[in-house]
Amino acid sequence: MSCIFDLIVRGGGERGLAWHRAGSVLQKRKGLEDLAACIQTLHQSRVSRPALSALMACSAGAVLAGALCNHYPQLIKALVLQAPFLDVLDTMQDSSLPLTVEERGEWGDPLLGEHRDYIASYCPCHNIRPQLYPSMLITAYSEDQRVPLSGVVKYVDRLKKALQTHLAPDGDNASPIPAVILDIQPGGDHFGPEEFHLALNESARQLAFLYSELGLNLDKNQRRWKKSQKH
Repeated sequence: MSCIFDLIVRGGGERGLAWHRAGSVLQKRKGLEDLAACIQTLHQSRVSRPALSALMACSAGAVLAGALCNHYPQLIKALVLQAPFLDVLDTMQDSSLPLTVEERGEWGDPLLGEHRDYIASYCPCHNIRPQLYPSMLITAYSEDQRVPLSGVVKYVDRLKKALQTHLAPDGDNASPIPAVILDIQPGGDHFGPEEFHLALNESARQLAFLYSELGLNLDKNQRRWKKSQKH
């Protein structure tokens, strides 16, 4: 049996303006704390366990997902990211990018020392370290005007180097090498492919990746579904 949970953390808009402000600018790490607490609660309740837990996020949601992998990598086995925002610090320093100035009300202004230090404390791209990470499938789009492709590529490059360092001869050779897949889709914008069949193929790739990384038996689930259709 598979379960999907929608984790509501501070900084989102699901519970109104006060909830959003409680996880914005100099409170952004509160959302990370909430995300980790939600996953830990699922494990403590025996709903899941780390080896069977995966996380999916897109756009700005990738900030907390990426931060989770840096600070709590043991909580999940796999991560799927779509059009992810991963290099908060460098992006918010580049005022030539389309959304930088507008988004400083959300993330803060790195030109202010306090804001810069705080962003640097959680920015996924700037907190990668040599350790074991979850497996990742990252989908980016060549025509994305909201999230610079360069930041995604930088993140993946740093992540692979950190894993290589961790798994070097004097590192932890007993651990399996996590898959880190960057899928750059030509022509797609921030919202993904426009054509339905391409979007469907993308979803299928993501699900296949999760089934593989979590060690789920696809054939068994297919047989169970077919059996249920007979009743």
